[in-house]
Amino acid sequence: MGEKSGIKIFYNGIIYSKYAPLTVAESIVTKDEKIEFVGSSDEAMKLYGKSAVSIVNLKGKAVGPGFVDSHIHPDDVGGSLNFLDLRGIDSIEEMKHRVHDYHLVNPDIRVIIGTGWDQEAFSEGRWPNRWDLDQVENSVPVYLERYCEHAGVINTKMLELLRSNTFPDSIFPRSTTGDLSGVVKEEASGFFKEKALEIAGNLERNLVSAAQYLLSLGITSVGFVFCSPESVEFFAKEGKSLGLRVMAYLREDSMGRVDELREKVGANPFLQINGIKLFADGALGAGTASLNEPYSDDPNNKGILYLDEKKLEKIFERFEGKNVQFAVHAIGDRGIDAVIRAVELTGRKNLVEPRIEHCTVLREDQISKLAEFELGVSVQPAFVIDDWWAVKRLGKERSRFSYPLGTLHRRGIKLGISTDSPVSIPDPWFTVDAAVNRGDKEKREILKYSMDEKVDLATALELYTAGSASLLMCDEIGTLEVGKFADFVILDKDPFKTSDLKSVAVLETVVGGVTRYSREN
Repeated sequence: MGEKSGIKIFYNGIIYSKYAPLTVAESIVTKDEKIEFVGSSDEAMKLYGKSAVSIVNLKGKAVGPGFVDSHIHPDDVGGSLNFLDLRGIDSIEEMKHRVHDYHLVNPDIRVIIGTGWDQEAFSEGRWPNRWDLDQVENSVPVYLERYCEHAGVINTKMLELLRSNTFPDSIFPRSTTGDLSGVVKEEASGFFKEKALEIAGNLERNLVSAAQYLLSLGITSVGFVFCSPESVEFFAKEGKSLGLRVMAYLREDSMGRVDELREKVGANPFLQINGIKLFADGALGAGTASLNEPYSDDPNNKGILYLDEKKLEKIFERFEGKNVQFAVHAIGDRGIDAVIRAVELTGRKNLVEPRIEHCTVLREDQISKLAEFELGVSVQPAFVIDDWWAVKRLGKERSRFSYPLGTLHRRGIKLGISTDSPVSIPDPWFTVDAAVNRGDKEKREILKYSMDEKVDLATALELYTAGSASLLMCDEIGTLEVGKFADFVILDKDPFKTSDLKSVAVLETVVGGVTRYSREN
């Protein structure tokens, strides 16, 4: 942004250099991209005042480390800023109206992509289908993704792009007359999403939009899961100019390119290729998360297990000695069993910091195993808010150890907080509030059975900064200490002095000592 390098002094602030233990300073001094000093304002001025190229009076504002989102999809985040927004709609009729109006506003569009709907909220009490969409749009393909990103609905024009159908009815269901309904789940959903994105194009635009948006929210580093080689190459080229630090986890279909891409990227402070994202199971909302016992609201369904322990073990063994970290999506307890058992079969010492994504429906014995095998977990506190139907889906007993943030933290599990955005909104303060209040304000039923899963504010912030940094295997971010990257946020209010965490806003985001976002500008 045209800023000078050299010594910069930020003084007269309330600077939370780290949250565990809670450590407060008045001043931070940066030198080029790193932190040079943290301490009192007087000492900062005495040591660096004469050589500083910039001196900023914080005027008592609160400052903290930049947020580190351990599991997010920047390509989809950027896309969601430009696609049809279906969050919060309460009926299929409203979905149809929005599709119709969106095309009126965008008459030259070649494909309509929408995101964010949840059939559980629909007054019709059913999933939407292709005939619903055909009533309002069949001149261009339509793909509307459920907010969990594990299901969607398409119109007939989109269905015509399928040359032959090899998907089972469990993920590409049919109507009572035997016709494909247009509901798509898991691999079927992924197939049509890829088709839609190919038609839409604009990957680079979406990644730029995402980086700018996330920085405006105070997110300075991300774990980019399910990352394509094209996205890796884009951030290798543009990461420094954008200012968002990316730790990438490649998609399963490109996992054989780890070495090649690492060689291309080289040493890059804005891009680190950590490993590979795998899927053991599906999602609760789509009814595809793999459970040992049937869904409480669907007695004939236990979900889908994509990778059992043997399949996972084979993949793990293929990458032994290659410094590859596996991030395995496992939501249901059967999926989590598969990951734990695969780690046991492979040998924990043969794996590089393995982590489970979501780890939602847990049993007490599994929590003990997570601790025993030192498995990391990327958690999404906001899912407690978003998955408001969870108790209906799981029943009271399983709800006790679902989304168990507090228990995992007390048991010493390595945790990183994330949003899985655009599955949940990327605003860190919405997520922090969810971790602290666990749906209390929103009257979520699950709180009746899991009050102990709340954490205090300092813990939530620590897990969202240093915790995520550790999970992402990056020791130069997450706290404001001498020698680390100068990545921090200046806030409009002190989070420890407000009762409304969701109202906290970012005034300025600094990455590597450079202002990457300023509300004034």
